[in-house]
Parts: sequence; structure tokens; C-alpha cells
Amino acid sequence: MQALFTFCGTAYLLIYAFEGVIRYGLYSVGHDDLILLRDGLIIGPLLLLLVMQTFRHHIHPAFAIFAGIVAVHGAIATFNLGTTLPAIYGTKLLVNVLFGFIAGRQLTQPSRRMLLLLVAIWVISVTGVILDKFVYTFPWMGLETHVGGIQVDVSRGWDIDSGPDKRAAGFTRSSISAAMMLPILVLIIAPRVRSLLIRFVLLATTTVAVALTTQKGAMVAVAAVSLILCAPYWSRYRLLCIACVAFAILAVALPVMSTGLLIPDSGGVFSLASFAMRITLTWPDAWQWISNNQVFPFGVGLGGIGGAQRFYAANFVNPSDNLFVFLYANFGVFSLLYLGWIATIGRRLPRNVQSMAIPALAILAFNLGYGAALSMLEDQVSALFIGASAGMLWQLHQVARAGQWSNPFSGEPIDRGPSIAKSFHDGTVRVN
Repeated sequence: MQALFTFCGTAYLLIYAFEGVIRYGLYSVGHDDLILLRDGLIIGPLLLLLVMQTFRHHIHPAFAIFAGIVAVHGAIATFNLGTTLPAIYGTKLLVNVLFGFIAGRQLTQPSRRMLLLLVAIWVISVTGVILDKFVYTFPWMGLETHVGGIQVDVSRGWDIDSGPDKRAAGFTRSSISAAMMLPILVLIIAPRVRSLLIRFVLLATTTVAVALTTQKGAMVAVAAVSLILCAPYWSRYRLLCIACVAFAILAVALPVMSTGLLIPDSGGVFSLASFAMRITLTWPDAWQWISNNQVFPFGVGLGGIGGAQRFYAANFVNPSDNLFVFLYANFGVFSLLYLGWIATIGRRLPRNVQSMAIPALAILAFNLGYGAALSMLEDQVSALFIGASAGMLWQLHQVARAGQWSNPFSGEPIDRGPSIAKSFHDGTVRVN
């Protein structure tokens, strides 16, 4: 099962990295709906694992928690909105978190062979962004089609699609996708690099590549996390824990405390125009939608805002553009509990496992930082690696308490005592 989860997670990431190319190919032969088959890479292994663990009478607790969240918040959405479509859509988003949680070690602490593959994806993706920005407009840019009866982008087109302000996407579906994926890849790769100079080059190159996508929130978040990863070794764990909490607070505070604030816009790609639009339009409209449709204290219910609205409230679709706003619409006041748990799960780890937590904490910090300007869980890979990071940190807490690794695929211990570090894949892994 571990090999199956690793294979399917890798295949899913590859499809995401080259989704613009893949969707264009499907579009060209009139089979756009086939893109939905990729969901089988996530759902299939989970169902198989659940069946196997049911027969063994040892089900991973993440399944029960997932079922409880979907049951409660999905029921709220169904009875509140009069349709099951929001709950189904919301469940589809959360499935990625569940998959990532169970495969946390495989995704955040990959084997050497898997690490080389991630490096190759990163190199090709950075090259794609540069080509898209300065050399060539890919033929799939701006194309639209219908999948499942809903109009979707083959590759996202923007008002600005040429010149220095072009929002480069590379081989992904949109510039947002590129800005999501590149930092996640480098935050897995960079901590494994012993040379400070090479690590700095990797992180700086990623920050520049994200700047080419013009996604300012992602650029600020990855730059901040990159500085921490270049700080002295002994300080990184503590600084990343602080960053997770600080970014979570920022994600909550921005849409709440900025109401009525006027932001001057000087123009240009790195102006405050998009931030001003969030303050004056997106967030107020989102709060209005929630206020009109929520069942306090549960919010609107699972699938209560964002992409799911296309199926039941097409005239009120709101991207939320903030992780807390998105969570509050889906989960109400419980969003504070869920967000708080994610932001603090990496704290209070013993020193002997803190270095292993660095990639997971870095990924969480980036997602929480970017979450101040985007609803991260609506992105498939972001949801996958938020779950993976939480799963890895949860396992490290289990190690700290029990002195052994627990195999999430069988529920049985796989390593004990002083040999904990040796259980990492092909040999001892030291995160630098």
C-alpha cells in the first residue's frame, strides 16, 4: 500500500505540473472529461486502504475524523442549501487532505529516487515559466471548455497576457497553479541540500520564478520561508513554528480588520490593485453571502463558497481569496479550531525529531502565508501537501510519545527506540 500511495501521489503531482499540456491534448481530441480520471489516483488508494484496514479491524483514525467532518458539515450544507452538490464538491477537496495526511512521510520526506524526480519537475517547471514569460505563448493559453456540464479553463487566461506584466503559468493550468507548486517542490528539496549556497540559489530561483507568475502573495510567502531556511540551523524549527502561527493570525485578521479600508493603487503588475479588490469587493461580498446563508455557528456548510457555488448559486460565485474566509463559510466557528490546529501542530516536538519536521513546517508556513490572499484548499496540490505536512508532524508527535514509527498503512509499529532516524526510506535522512 505504501508503494501504491507513493506512485499515485507522484502521478497526481505530475498531472498537476503539466496540466496545461494534458488538458490541451484532451481538448484537441474532444475528451475534456477524461481529466476527471485523475481523481481516481486519490480516491482509489484511499478506498482500497479503508477496505483492507476494515478487514484487519484497525482503521486509521484519520478516516473517522474525515467521516465526522464530512457528515456534520456536509449535512449542514445539504439541509441549508437544499442540494447535495456543495457537500460532494467540498468532500472532493477534503479527500486530497486525507490522502496527504496518510502519505505524509512519503510526500514530505521522499526517498532519494523520488527526490530526484521532484528536482526534475522543479527544473522543467521553472523553465516552462521562463519560456511562457519571455519567449513563447503556449497554444493552450486562454482556452475554455466544458467538463461535467460546467465551463472551465483549459488554461487560465488573464486580462494581462503579454509584455512584462504577463501572468506566466508555464506548463501548469494557470499562474496560480505554478505559484502554488514551485514553492512546495523547493521546500521539500532545499532542506535536504547541505550547501547553504546551493540551497540559497534554489530558493532564490523559485522566488524569482514565482515573481514571474505575478502572484504577489505567493512571492512574499515563499521569500519569508526561504529566509528562515537560510537562517542558522538551530533556529529554523522555532522560526517556522512562529511563522505558521503568525501567518494564520494574518489570514484571520486581514479580511476582518480591513473592512472599509481604502488602498491607493499606483498601477503596474506589482501594484496593490488585487489587494484593494479583495478589501472593497471580494471579502465584503463573501461576508455578505455567508451572513445571508449561514446556519450559525456552522457557517454555510461544506462547499458553502468558491467553486462549488457554480453548481447551485452561479450568480453569487465568490473565490473568497482568503483561507479563513473559505474555512469560515465551510465550517463556521469550527474553522478557528481547524486553522489553529494546523498552525500549531508542529510545536513542542523533541529536539531529536525537530530536523525531520522542517520540510513539513515550511510547507505549512508557505500555505498559511499565501492563504492570506487565496483559498488554498481549493487547489488540489496545496490541499494534498497541507494534509501531508499535518500527517508528517502528527507522526512525529507519535514518535515522541511512543518512541517508534507507526505505519499508517497497517497500523503496526515499524521502528523503535534509538533507530528512529534509520527508518527513513533508504537510510538515515538528515534535514539540513
